Amino acid sequence: MQDISLELKRTQIEILKVIDRICRDHDIKYSLFYGSLLGAVRHQGIIPWDDDLDICMSREDYNRFTRIWNNVNPQGYILQNKENSRAFAEAFTKIRKDHTCFLQKGERANAYHNGIFVDIFPIDRLPNGKMKRFAFKLNCKLYQLFTRELVPSKINTIAGAIFSILLLCTPHFCRMGLREKLLKKITKYNSNTALETVNITTKAFLETPFSSTMLNNYTELDFSNEKFMCYEEWDDCLTRIYGDYMQLPPEEERVWKHHPIIIDFSHNYDELENAK
Repeated sequence: MQDISLELKRTQIEILKVIDRICRDHDIKYSLFYGSLLGAVRHQGIIPWDDDLDICMSREDYNRFTRIWNNVNPQGYILQNKENSRAFAEAFTKIRKDHTCFLQKGERANAYHNGIFVDIFPIDRLPNGKMKRFAFKLNCKLYQLFTRELVPSKINTIAGAIFSILLLCTPHFCRMGLREKLLKKITKYNSNTALETVNITTKAFLETPFSSTMLNNYTELDFSNEKFMCYEEWDDCLTRIYGDYMQLPPEEERVWKHHPIIIDFSHNYDELENAK
């Protein structure tokens, strides 16, 4: 397992270096995020028991990055999101390495590429005012619903019933158009740089806003013998997410969270199936 973990981390860093090169070549700012930012600060690399790598960008840079990636089209790597993989059920983007496999429990093996990945999250602006925030979060949850196209398991009974009815009443071919309309409502505040920032891609992330100035300034931190971009306000960011972030979690919590059922470093899922 130790050898697999080390090879996984090497592959993730390889993917991140491809992303980093494109960002630097085109003046796109990004930051290590969540556990990866914590790893940079506390461990100077990927957290030893972590199994993924996260970065984030402003929505503007996120959109620029996806456009530029499609023009550059780095060989051996795949940009994956809802727009180019309809069965993909996340409201953010993954960059995957081709000819690898990281098939997670519950994933559909033949629905889209399941290679080893780095997650890229877009960051938006959160409006002020109780009613505006209520409407904003509702639009975000609807956006998540029509992205996943299934009702989350961790949801109360009434909300689950309402979301189920919404999906049943919304034809499959209408859902992408609804997503676009909802995203326009969500992102209409992004020009107001006085507003707090937030990751809208999951219900849990919505509950952790960040400072209005988080996107302003960037630095570099040591990360697995490389240097990658991070917010200058990394301390405030980590404190909002984790509280006392330098405190190590209990031993029993130092485990992988994605529960992969297949990991392969030289074959994608189809190649593994064809070799049987």
